[in-house]
Amino acid sequence: MAIELLDPVGDVEAVTRADERVLDTLAGKRVGYIFNQHTSALVFWRALEREIEARLAPAGTHRVYKVNTWASAPNDEVARLVQATDYALVGVGA
Repeated sequence: MAIELLDPVGDVEAVTRADERVLDTLAGKRVGYIFNQHTSALVFWRALEREIEARLAPAGTHRVYKVNTWASAPNDEVARLVQATDYALVGVGA
């Protein structure tokens, strides 16, 4: 039996922040949703999406619905959502 020691020091990931985009209105813009699909919020989330559709008539919709409630949304899917939408609603532990 051997004991393996690991160095707990890690490198901090550098994050590049993009310029903030200000929208004059949400009506007619492309909306994105990131949702973890937790059963306690499914009814609310469906109602929220219906209201956004009815009141704001988005030009397009992009969704990231996580398959694992407890894991973070995959970075590549979030990056695609950011590129494909004008604004996003992120909810319930997403």
